[in-house]
Amino acid sequence: MKKSGDALRFLIILVGMLVVSALVLAVVTAIMLKGHMTAGFISGGVIAAYVVSALLGGFCIGQVKGRQKFLWGLLIGICYFLVLFLTGKMIYHSGAAFDFQTVSSGMICAVAGMIGGMLAPANRADA
Repeated sequence: MKKSGDALRFLIILVGMLVVSALVLAVVTAIMLKGHMTAGFISGGVIAAYVVSALLGGFCIGQVKGRQKFLWGLLIGICYFLVLFLTGKMIYHSGAAFDFQTVSSGMICAVAGMIGGMLAPANRADA
C-alpha cells in the first residue's frame, strides 16, 4: 500500500511542476507583451521555467522520500523533461530529434531536479 502512495505523491509533484512551469511562462509572456522583448529573453524565460520547476519538484520529492534525495530529484527532473518532450512531440507531430537544444534542456531539468533533491531537509526519523 505504501508503494502506491509514493507513486501518487510522485505524480502529484510532477503535475505541480507543470503548473509552476505554466505560471512562470505566463509571467514571461506578460512581460514580453508589455515590453516587446527579444528572442533571447524568451529563451531565458523558458530555461527559468525549467529550472524553477525542477528545483521545486526535486525539493518536494526529496522531502517526501528522505533518503537518496539526489537520485529522486534526478528522477523527477528526468520525468518532467520527458513529459514536456513527449507532449511537444505529440502536439507538433514531429519525430524524435535529439539536437543540442533538446539534450541541454534535458540536462538542465535533470540537474536542477537533483540539486532540488539535495537541498531538501532530511527527515529526522530517517536520520
